[in-house]
Amino acid sequence: MAKEIKPGKKFKYSLESVLKVKEIREKKEQEKFALRQKEYYEEKMKEQRIQEEKKGQANEFKRLVSKGAIPDFGNVLSRRQHLIVLKEALDAQVEKVIESSQKLEKQREKLLDSMKERKIIEKDKENKKEQYDEVMKQYEIKFLDEVATLRFSRDKEKAV
Repeated sequence: MAKEIKPGKKFKYSLESVLKVKEIREKKEQEKFALRQKEYYEEKMKEQRIQEEKKGQANEFKRLVSKGAIPDFGNVLSRRQHLIVLKEALDAQVEKVIESSQKLEKQREKLLDSMKERKIIEKDKENKKEQYDEVMKQYEIKFLDEVATLRFSRDKEKAV
């Protein structure tokens, strides 16, 4: 049951503490989202660095093999093995990027939910404020009508 609004009282939203809690939760979710976003970009940068290193090593390997005469076969085998290791590292990093992306999306959903909750409470506050303003306006009209009626009756008594 809603409280009765009395004239002369300042507007006070009854769920103000709930609104503050929702705002605090939203800020925490924003901080977590920023952290997840940073982690995602770091993982993405690691993936790019590994790709660039793999590309450079592959070009070096092709250059070494394309010369024709191979001076050191052991060197060629070690470079080839290094390329295999880089490919495995790249695959592992791609998995990390995907995992980080999933965490980022989950956090984005949590952030959106907390924003929705806060906006619902804020909308309720706005509606309550509008109701309050309307009731205060009615009280003011009633008061002014009473003053006008008293003045009219006083002026009428003076005229008689």
